[in-house]
Amino acid sequence: MFLFTSMSAGLLISKYLRKVHKSEIKYSKAYNRANFYKDVFTHDINNILQSIQSSNDLLSLFLKDLKGKENIFEILRIITDQVNRGAMLVSNVKKLSEIENEKKTMKNVEIIQVLNKIIKYINKIVYKKQLNIKIDCPHEKLHVRANDFIIDVFENILSNAVEHNNEPIVDILINISKEKQNLLNIIKFEFIDNGNGIPDKRKKLIFKRADENEGSTSGRGLGLALVKKIIDEFNGKVWVEDKVKGEYSKGSKFIVQIPEAL
Repeated sequence: MFLFTSMSAGLLISKYLRKVHKSEIKYSKAYNRANFYKDVFTHDINNILQSIQSSNDLLSLFLKDLKGKENIFEILRIITDQVNRGAMLVSNVKKLSEIENEKKTMKNVEIIQVLNKIIKYINKIVYKKQLNIKIDCPHEKLHVRANDFIIDVFENILSNAVEHNNEPIVDILINISKEKQNLLNIIKFEFIDNGNGIPDKRKKLIFKRADENEGSTSGRGLGLALVKKIIDEFNGKVWVEDKVKGEYSKGSKFIVQIPEAL
């Protein structure tokens, strides 16, 4: 009887200790995640505010100099652009938190319509560059299993392609095709641009901010971290390649794979 009681007590204690250990891991991850968001937000918002301050200083100088007045509108555009960047940063942090803390209902999403809507939006908000964004798809309609966050995937990839491009005309070709992988139908998106490109050593690192344990506060903002987390939620994949293999400076090719809706 004593032996049975001791064994039962031991099992209960062991079960309790496992629960405590799981709770410690859970709260440790939550703490690390909160610090990650704090560090990223502080870093990026400081850059944005510094840019606004510099623009404001230039504006003050030009207002004192009649010859510089033609530059005022360009500075005002820079300020507006930085304010928009700040708003997107806040939105991305919020959405990253939502992805981790709640599961959004998955549904069938018609992606051609979504892409056209986002392209129209990108063309509307970009005023400093000439854009040429085209979709190449043999199908009129395609559906993926996703949720409303699919909009953020496409928007962030396209915004990055536009922002990191010094060419007079920003060319972005979106190739869409269907593939079969392990008896699963996959929709493949290739976002091919003529931008600055990404060196090989940075190709994997640009998604690392999706992992708060990395603690990195440099790179392309939270946009690609958000893309990675969303695609993971869709049971998909995302990576980047050179537009021209071995010549990263010729542009990038962001590849996204998402399971097709049945």
